[in-house]
Amino acid sequence: MSRKRWIGVGVLAAIVFVVAGGAWASRDQVAYARIATGYAAKQTCSCLHVSGRDLDSCMNDFPEDARQQISVGQDGSRVRASVLFGAISASAVFEPEYGCRILD
Repeated sequence: MSRKRWIGVGVLAAIVFVVAGGAWASRDQVAYARIATGYAAKQTCSCLHVSGRDLDSCMNDFPEDARQQISVGQDGSRVRASVLFGAISASAVFEPEYGCRILD
């Protein structure tokens, strides 16, 4: 193998190592984001449909830093919360007889 090819293989291996290390290091943050979006969707759904409040009022229930990081939207009886530009999201739906539940 030529020297250029060895350098290319080394650079590629370094990139793979850095990406894999980053993914491994951020696994707890991804788990936290999934929990946070599920919580935000369910709580906002209950706030809107069970308590009868408006979306702005419901968003004030969350801490300021959470409001800046989580996007929450409503479409009829469905509420969707997301982070990272929609990369991680959760939805909840209101059912009149049962209240709100998180969707799969």
